Amino acid sequence: MDPLLLISILVVVVGLGVAYFGGYLDFNKDGKVDEKDFDILKDSAEAAIEKKVDEVKKEVKEKIAEVKAKLPTAAKLKALTKAQLEDLGREFGIELDKRKTKDKMIADLKSEHKKLN
Repeated sequence: MDPLLLISILVVVVGLGVAYFGGYLDFNKDGKVDEKDFDILKDSAEAAIEKKVDEVKKEVKEKIAEVKAKLPTAAKLKALTKAQLEDLGREFGIELDKRKTKDKMIADLKSEHKKLN
């Protein structure tokens, strides 16, 4: 077994022992470590997890909004150079092949963008 893993487990076990026997887990300060203390700990952990989940949900919504951003109009796409089209595609996470014609690049961009939405 990995020595680092053993040391980590030992540190956790010793830390829990110290916390338990030292009264550090007596969250409601009633002089004993009991089920009520662990309920407090559980509720605290659940609240922290819910907060983190909410943060991740917000980040995901922002990323989805970025992906769902609309492409410029057909006329504006036609006015772009191949290099500009390639850069625009990358903004949406789409790789375009500059060896293709500009019209084919625009068609590829539109079809790949449609798949994302």
